[in-house]
Amino acid sequence: MTTVIERLATSVGPATRADVEAIVRACSVRSLSERFAAAHRLTPDAVLGRYRRWLMAGDAVVGRAGDRPVGLLNLVDDPVCPRTTDLALLVVDDVQRRGVATALLRHSLAVPARAGWTVRATVRDDNRAAIGLLRTQHLGPVRLASFEAGELSYEIAIPA
Repeated sequence: MTTVIERLATSVGPATRADVEAIVRACSVRSLSERFAAAHRLTPDAVLGRYRRWLMAGDAVVGRAGDRPVGLLNLVDDPVCPRTTDLALLVVDDVQRRGVATALLRHSLAVPARAGWTVRATVRDDNRAAIGLLRTQHLGPVRLASFEAGELSYEIAIPA
């Protein structure tokens, strides 16, 4: 666990198209279907065909274990709600639950430019790893904003 976190702490940076493709191709159908809250199974080819532009949207950062891209975080600012951004995360299967998502989230939300912002994240109600991550963050107060149709929407208030 610690090895991945230490390596990621010095290896987080802007995502490239090659990084995104490598991460998606290293994910299982289950992981991809959970990430996109799909009712059907999503293969890597389907995700890259349908969602590639969204995987590069907003502030897209990649976490690495050595030279290998292992996690992707996107923060996409809401054009309607000032100082509000939507969060999306994807971590390759063989390094899940080893601190990759936590390191990416802490890196991305700790920048001074995000102080005073609200971060929104919507997850399926059966995605225990994502729920646990969102509930245990120490970046600011976390609240369950809504629950409907099997999805939970959380908001994290980044302190000003």
